[in-house]
Amino acid sequence: MYSFNERIRYSELGENGELSLVGLLNLFQDCSTFQSEDLGLGIKYLQGKKEAWWVNSWQIDISRLPGLAQKVEVGTFAYNFKSFYGYRNFFLKDENGEFLVKADSIWFHYDLDNKRPTKPTDEALKKYLAGNEKRLDMTEIVRKFDIPTEYELGNEIVVSKNDLDTNHHMNNAVYVSKAKNIIEEDFKVKKISVQYKKAAVLNDVILPRVTKNENSYIVNLADLKGDTYAIVRFEY
Repeated sequence: MYSFNERIRYSELGENGELSLVGLLNLFQDCSTFQSEDLGLGIKYLQGKKEAWWVNSWQIDISRLPGLAQKVEVGTFAYNFKSFYGYRNFFLKDENGEFLVKADSIWFHYDLDNKRPTKPTDEALKKYLAGNEKRLDMTEIVRKFDIPTEYELGNEIVVSKNDLDTNHHMNNAVYVSKAKNIIEEDFKVKKISVQYKKAAVLNDVILPRVTKNENSYIVNLADLKGDTYAIVRFEY
């Protein structure tokens, strides 16, 4: 397991005074990135091998979100690998060690030269699985969404430079933030499920398709033809 201690900054808050969803996902992404860097498997290592780890899906269970200046522990660990897929838990705890958020995620290892998924090296697997941690007790991750056929269209979103990460794709956390911002109703999110289908890049136009169900919203972040970049479900 890898973790670091953090204090919630004003810049990480939403308008309700709690850690925002994009702030939460950024903490989780930072945590796994820190672990990879400390293991010698970080960005420069991957760039040198023309490889990348890309996230396929998230399941995030939220008990409560911390507020300004609260001290938290952010943690992560890989608990399994199958072929080119990696399975990784994340958590956010308060200063008393109570779980605030639990998250599960599926990643895939990608060969950038050959443009196909590929199995990571045995060296990487041994380092990531050194702790022999078990999956957190939480909601099962959604492997495949049924995309709603009934929806309302949201306003178009154009991918800007500020949305991009080092892979020149829209950052994983930004999809969730943009999906939440489309919904006019104010609600407290209890669970988030995300599946990424294809990467949005600079100047791509996203035309969201929003479906309201009982106690949930599904936001299909699609292109103008209706092909999905990512689909996000918020439960409340």
